[in-house]
Amino acid sequence: MRIWHQGFVELDTLPVYVEALTHHARAVASPGVTVDLHGLARGTYTPHRTAADIAGDPSLVTLGLVQVVENIRRAEREGYDAAAITIVQNIGLREARAAVAIPVASYGEAAMHIACMVGERFGVVAFDRAIAEIIEREIARLGLASRAVPVEVVDTDYGGVVEAFDRPDQVVDAFTNAAHRAIARGAQSIIPGQTIMAEVLWQQGVRRIDATPVVDALGVTIAMAELFVRLRRGA
Repeated sequence: MRIWHQGFVELDTLPVYVEALTHHARAVASPGVTVDLHGLARGTYTPHRTAADIAGDPSLVTLGLVQVVENIRRAEREGYDAAAITIVQNIGLREARAAVAIPVASYGEAAMHIACMVGERFGVVAFDRAIAEIIEREIARLGLASRAVPVEVVDTDYGGVVEAFDRPDQVVDAFTNAAHRAIARGAQSIIPGQTIMAEVLWQQGVRRIDATPVVDALGVTIAMAELFVRLRRGA
């Protein structure tokens, strides 16, 4: 089985992130499953912006969405069995599903539904207030507002998260503090809002906050893509 991973960052500009994802994908994919990593084209954000700027510039969302859909069309042409969009806001998910016949999984959708199986309510922890508002709208669109506590925001920024691959303590502590606030509001599972932060946490072994599970962004999306393929094959 071949799965096309589709992120919403310029992977070419983040070699430390690619290295982490490569190791992680090998750890979570089932035997015989290959996960090939893809992101957005170099220059989509750089040199002056980052993926965190999508909240303030709707044109970046549109630009990225078009690339997501076109890349998943390419995945289908190249014979991939499924696509896995690692975007908590599910950007491009509905459009990609309309455009291709292969199964398409997405982080936000998969994580939120899995979180509902873990406990009565889940909490998303993001690192940007504007993106947190987008996430809250997506929770409502999925019909899960009654199952979620308000999105909490980590005291860091995109640059801080990228630096955390080398110096993780500050981001891990900030995430833990924000997760504790979500737990105090009633969250029984925690979803890291952005997959790049989720990757830092996974690499650092953050699987739980006290007794509350932390959803594995890449793991849950790959697992859902695999499940879709197996269901489609009837096996």
